[in-house]
Amino acid sequence: MAGRILWVLALTSLHPGVGRSEEAYVDLPVQRDEFGLPAIWASSLKGAVRAKAESGLFNNSICVDASRAEDCAKVIAAFGPRPEAASEHSAAVSFLDAKLLAIPARSLKGVWLYVTSPLLFGFAKLYTEALGEGLNLPQLPSVASGEVALSDKSYAVGDHAVINEIKLKVSSQQAPRLDLDPFKKVSQILGAQPGFAVVSDEDLPRIVRRSLMVQYRVRLKKETKTVEVGPWSEEYIPPFTAFVTGIYCNGRARTAVKVKVRSNDPNKFEEHTVQLKQFDPCEYVESKAKGPLWIGGKETVGKGLVEIL
Repeated sequence: MAGRILWVLALTSLHPGVGRSEEAYVDLPVQRDEFGLPAIWASSLKGAVRAKAESGLFNNSICVDASRAEDCAKVIAAFGPRPEAASEHSAAVSFLDAKLLAIPARSLKGVWLYVTSPLLFGFAKLYTEALGEGLNLPQLPSVASGEVALSDKSYAVGDHAVINEIKLKVSSQQAPRLDLDPFKKVSQILGAQPGFAVVSDEDLPRIVRRSLMVQYRVRLKKETKTVEVGPWSEEYIPPFTAFVTGIYCNGRARTAVKVKVRSNDPNKFEEHTVQLKQFDPCEYVESKAKGPLWIGGKETVGKGLVEIL
């Protein structure tokens, strides 16, 4: 199966939301996978990458510049037509959910470190095999519930480590320093390698839950500066959280694509058939995805900035 592994690194806190929830402990929770762990659903990821690719090219599904009709056609060929024309053909590239790989956690010694588990690395191994990528992922030590394997004993307090206010016994096994793209990027940003902790799959959910941030907000009346709406609570994934995702290239690259192009009359459009030669949709989507990207809501208040690696 042809595809590409991609890494998502949070540069600010993230809120890939699911709307208001009556059952969650917050009003506006983040997206989760089938195990209740934070995730970024494929639909959100595809939408964000498509919006980046479409920037400056489309207005209400109309290609705004006839001289750039080929660029517009590449977007449609790779991501598929808009919903109103979805029956014409499918997308040439499929996105996978972004699964949690490692999340920052508070440490009594060393301020913070990454926490991961065999389950989280299992997601990365699954995607690697499914997409045919030849990545060599390290084998994580297997630790019992209530234990933690550390990459550096400087995070220990005696024979224990306190992570997100949870006391765990330090295992005799050592956690590897993970030499993967998101952690290399964090090392560049910090000027030092982050620490790593491997916990059991049983202990993982409560540690992850304590790493998620909850922010309370209100909306004020403009005239009186008193509360008009709220308070309500919003859940956020912390900066430096790393996810693994991927794109699958189904081999259905189109050579001719219909594009609606704005005519001289701004209220009308013309339909062009654009021929695409030597177009690789997988390479195209990868190039558009990589780099800075806004995901989820709240970008006007500095939330949702990631880097795709």
